[in-house]
Amino acid sequence: MNRQKRVLITGITGFVGSHLADYLLENTNYKIFGLKRVNSRLRNIGQILDKITLIDGELIDQTSLIKALRISKPDYIYHLAALSWVSPSWDMPSAYMQVNAIGTINLFEALRTSNLNPRILISCTPEEYGDVPKEKIPITEETILAPVNLYAASKAAQDAVCQAYQASYGFKIIRTRAFNHEGPRRDILGALSSFAYQIARIERDLQKPVVKVGNLSAKRNFTDVKDMARAYFLAMEKGIPGELYLIGSDQIYTIKQCLKMLIKLSPARDKIKYEVDKERVRPTELNILIGKFEKFEELTGWKPTIKLEQTLESTLNYWRESIDANSY
Repeated sequence: MNRQKRVLITGITGFVGSHLADYLLENTNYKIFGLKRVNSRLRNIGQILDKITLIDGELIDQTSLIKALRISKPDYIYHLAALSWVSPSWDMPSAYMQVNAIGTINLFEALRTSNLNPRILISCTPEEYGDVPKEKIPITEETILAPVNLYAASKAAQDAVCQAYQASYGFKIIRTRAFNHEGPRRDILGALSSFAYQIARIERDLQKPVVKVGNLSAKRNFTDVKDMARAYFLAMEKGIPGELYLIGSDQIYTIKQCLKMLIKLSPARDKIKYEVDKERVRPTELNILIGKFEKFEELTGWKPTIKLEQTLESTLNYWRESIDANSY
């Protein structure tokens, strides 16, 4: 009889981590462990608390990571924990580098100390490519990294750390760069989630019928987070250690188009306006972030199945329910 596979998800209480845990519980018989920060909010995983094992730990504290590995003894590690928002990174660049790059080193050194060599999926970001010129779009695995914000710089450093540990110690690391993915549970620091949150508040007469926005001209690939969770599972199962895979859909929209789609979903659509808030405009912006995903799709057979309209509706409903329940 085959031994039950053991999985450790860092960042399990977050947006993607919680959806990935849902997916694994529904589609595998894996034993799921989650690394969470002390006093983390559990709202995203409340529905599965009785089905997983949570372990307190910090990426900046190697002792806690060694303990987490001793408890979980993972066959697979989905390393999703990170400081992952772009805008705050200009105000705390050292913290981003400490958590995202040094934190990954701490995890890898804890693995070496524990004599463990599981398969590891690393979630990188296309932000690392910077503002790619139009003539070099779409982005591929061969596109040169040129980060223009401190979040992207910290993730590029994490990417280099992964390659070094792969080469030096034979770590089985599958690197992914997931393009924009959206859905319920994303924090309001994300543009589309922020728009949905504001629209839900407007519907409840909790704010004036004006949605505050930043740059609306940026163009992106958009994938539903549930499709992305399935993609991460397939990347872990079928990915080749040492390889990099871009993941995303062919649903390409500007942020402005997404905003208008969200407004159209609201019964208050006729009264809702929007205006630029200078505090929401970043010092640097990636105007076009569009990728090519054949390498991953040919390897795994993965295709996204959820349309953006459905993703936006589920996001708006999530914020309606959260506001009604006073849970945010």
